[in-house]
Amino acid sequence: MTSSTTLQKLTTANEQAWLTLGNLAELMSDWEKAIQAYESALKHNPYSIRALTQIASLCRGREQFGQAVEYFKRILAIQESNGETWGSLGHCYLMMDQLQEAYHAYQQALYHLPNPKDPKLWYGIGILYDRYGSIEHAEEAFSAVTRMDPQFEKTNEIYFRLGIIYKQQQKFELSLQCFQYILAHPPKPLTKVDIWFQQGHVHEQQKEYEKAKEAYERVLTENPDHSKVLQQLGWLYHQQNTSFSNQNMAIQYLTRSLKADSQDAQSWYLLGRCYMTEQNYSKAYEAYQQAVYRDARNPTFWCSIGVLYYQINQYRDALDAYSRAIRLNPYISEVWYDLGTLYESCNNQIQDALDAYQRACELDPKNPHIRQRLDLLKRTHGSGGGGVSAMTTPIPQDVDNPYQYNNSHGDAPPSFDQQQSDPHHPSRHSPPPILQQPNTSPFQRFDRALAPPQEHLSGMNNGPISSSSATTTPSSLSSSSSLSAAESRAPLTPNGGPKATLPSMPPIDERMTKSHHHSHSRPQPPPPPPPSLRRTSILFENSSKPPILPHHPTTSTTLPPPPPTPPPQQQHQQQQPYPFPPYPSSSKRGSHSPPTPDRKKQKLASIHI
Repeated sequence: MTSSTTLQKLTTANEQAWLTLGNLAELMSDWEKAIQAYESALKHNPYSIRALTQIASLCRGREQFGQAVEYFKRILAIQESNGETWGSLGHCYLMMDQLQEAYHAYQQALYHLPNPKDPKLWYGIGILYDRYGSIEHAEEAFSAVTRMDPQFEKTNEIYFRLGIIYKQQQKFELSLQCFQYILAHPPKPLTKVDIWFQQGHVHEQQKEYEKAKEAYERVLTENPDHSKVLQQLGWLYHQQNTSFSNQNMAIQYLTRSLKADSQDAQSWYLLGRCYMTEQNYSKAYEAYQQAVYRDARNPTFWCSIGVLYYQINQYRDALDAYSRAIRLNPYISEVWYDLGTLYESCNNQIQDALDAYQRACELDPKNPHIRQRLDLLKRTHGSGGGGVSAMTTPIPQDVDNPYQYNNSHGDAPPSFDQQQSDPHHPSRHSPPPILQQPNTSPFQRFDRALAPPQEHLSGMNNGPISSSSATTTPSSLSSSSSLSAAESRAPLTPNGGPKATLPSMPPIDERMTKSHHHSHSRPQPPPPPPPSLRRTSILFENSSKPPILPHHPTTSTTLPPPPPTPPPQQQHQQQQPYPFPPYPSSSKRGSHSPPTPDRKKQKLASIHI
């Protein structure tokens, strides 16, 4: 036996000894000692797949995702075709919010895994598509997980995510059924209150305002000072198309909401809307000022500020506010319509008004009010301009859904804790709902460049959980070798077939452009979802039975491409509040603000479209 052979055997023995020590340290939950032992094994064999894998898994379990990525990359440099490692790498990238890298890693995992029907993998892929805003593809992914493994440890979290997705798709009954199914055991850290709130919000989307109001009030019995529920109730009472519309009650609820959370810009804004309804412009001004001080990048706020200045004849300030809203988001039809009314009011700038109305009509072609005004102005202007000045100028409009373009980031969404082996888990009592297969119809997008509405409440801290409630950060699953909490996605090839591949991801710029362009196509669901459902509801008379959802067979062996999606939310820095022109006193209007322009002499600057 040569000395080199002896040395090699000794090196191998030392490596195995350190690996054994590392394993023992893991069993004793001494993670630091385990990592040290595996590092020692790497000193004897830098290419030890087992040592690299164990260190990477320990780092990932401790949420040290950056370090885990480096070790997973070292493994792939040795074994490029290691599908499980690609999946784990994708999970780490997802947790670090590096979506392009996560997409590439998951694609490689699907290609290299001998059997890509791994529910953990598809769970992560579903969250990835959800983060991109591709809700239909995310729904396919989460549905696939329930078919692959009905006992999957994240089952109730998946049904919560599906409930949110179905609500966004306006499949309200399916959404209610998903929420009802997990009501007894919601995914941590959520509570029953959060599920009630979601159910109530669905009722509001269905325009069942009495049920929505009842749901909100039920949440308040559990937490009478919950700012988001108070905010939502205030907005319900503000609505003119409800049987219980009451501006005084709306103001009371919004005031209570602000006492619970004075930093919520949305509550200040809604309070301003209530004061505008009462034509109390000075109080509306004060409320809007507080809102814009806390969130100067919300275009909805600036649209309403423009309406306020229009009503008090400060046209240049109104133009400034509309311009600000357009710079923040040029795809809001109400802003362009209001700009048209402003041009009509000031010196009859008909061509500028036509341009603005035309843009509004392009953004909301199904709005008959915009179309009628545009056609009327075209006919009158085309006939030589006679009678234009005699026309009644339309009244500017606020954004119908004040939460649609909300830019408030709110609290970070909580991670769902790993499900415990609970004998009361819904899947242990009755079969879960039969989820529908991939939907081939085009999914409906919404604008996330400006943060979407809050989708659920945190039962722990009363803080909002930002809309992509389904985009909540996945928690790590207990597995050292297989992919963790970031994995699952649309209907993979149900019957095996060739290797599944993820379609190419469009460039970031393209996703930004297309998502903005389509963001107006569907109204954004209003603010944070509400509380509970009446147990007497006809829909849930047999609530013990799982919902039966439509089934659409998969016809493709490859995954659909992720559609153009909004860019990640902008991380804007703390900035000085945007200059807010003062509101004139009733006795000296204009003494502390720019003079009201003479509509016969001054001309407002045109905004180039």
